[in-house]
Amino acid sequence: MFLHLNLRSRFFSLVALTAVGLAAQAESSELGVVTDVDANLTLNEIRYIYERAPKQIQNQASTDATVRYELIANAIASKRILKRLEEAGSNPDDLYIAFRFEVLAAARKFDERRFQRELEIPDLDSLVQERWRISKSEIAKVPEKRALSHILLLCSETCDESAKKAQLQDIRQRMIEGEAFSDLALEFSQDPGSRQRGGRLSRSIALSDENVDQTFRDTAFSLNSVGEMSDIVKSRFGFHIMRLEAIEPEREYTFEEVKQPLMDEIEKRYREDAYRDYVLSLGPTEALKIDQEAIDSIMGKLPVVEETPEPKE
Repeated sequence: MFLHLNLRSRFFSLVALTAVGLAAQAESSELGVVTDVDANLTLNEIRYIYERAPKQIQNQASTDATVRYELIANAIASKRILKRLEEAGSNPDDLYIAFRFEVLAAARKFDERRFQRELEIPDLDSLVQERWRISKSEIAKVPEKRALSHILLLCSETCDESAKKAQLQDIRQRMIEGEAFSDLALEFSQDPGSRQRGGRLSRSIALSDENVDQTFRDTAFSLNSVGEMSDIVKSRFGFHIMRLEAIEPEREYTFEEVKQPLMDEIEKRYREDAYRDYVLSLGPTEALKIDQEAIDSIMGKLPVVEETPEPKE
């Protein structure tokens, strides 16, 4: 059963659509379930359009015939646009060539997705074991980390540094006299991320963490005991007081801890290599011919490489 749409109409019968849906279950999903003069939509195409529509549109399409119509009308219009663009190939201009290469770029992306979906991954356990055996000293080491709290007063290039340092010195003195670090952090710290946790950073840091300010790291690792508080420290963000909360000693990962990340890394590399080899297999053959004059007219002539004579014996 086929549903014939007049695109000038603003709605179609919900009963007719239901009948089409029932009939389509018995027909091939590649038969046109929506047909027009020069554009059809298969059941698989309808499913693709519907499943990728916003959730709100999906909900509306379940009860509103007009929404269903508009989904289908847009798809029909898109098919006609594509057909017109393809027909423009008989007299290509710059816009058409740009269109074709955008299609080619999209085709490469979709082809890689198809390739990766169909690619069979071999058993990689032996490679994971070998990677662990060879690189254990590099992979297994977990450096010492420090858990910290801090109070930050932001200071830009134009701020009064003396005033910020004096304010922070007063806060530090209040902590020395017994006020809780967490209470003062909640009251004064201008780091919104840690402030609500009483100044506690969300993760421990290692001395090698390059995404953490160098001065901040150096100060963190100069503290010797849990509970020790730093002097006032300047970073690129402003001025800090830091307190050491915990020391996580250096250790080694077990194989089980790193097995899955190693498996993921090796599979990723296998997939990349497999797709690269596949693309290379589609490259030029021995029958390739190149009109060098035509290429030179666009890119310019290649420089002449003079052969160096071999020395006489």
